[in-house]
Amino acid sequence: MEISHRPMNRVDLLEVTGRVDAATASKLKQQIDALFDEGRYRIVLDLAGLEYVSSPGLRVLIEARKRAREWKITDLEGGDIRIANLPPKIKEVFDLTGFTSLFEMYGDTVEAVGSF
Repeated sequence: MEISHRPMNRVDLLEVTGRVDAATASKLKQQIDALFDEGRYRIVLDLAGLEYVSSPGLRVLIEARKRAREWKITDLEGGDIRIANLPPKIKEVFDLTGFTSLFEMYGDTVEAVGSF
């Protein structure tokens, strides 16, 4: 798994490629936790290059979403994890696990970043 980070004014974009499984999920968690430690709670995950995600990877995503949403500036503005470019194969996993309804998903990164 590879993660590239692109910081922006109000949002951080993480491009995740490869496989997020038991062996690599902790690397993704560390990257997200590092952003949280810097006070960066608005994250877009570009998953266009994601080939596989296992339950440990899904757990990292749901825990990050929960933690991001606990941070609020106002009632209308706060942290979140949003997903862009979800591949059809991974979308099937999200649909089966109920994750599709938990995350805001966008067809491209520009739309996802702009949603903040």
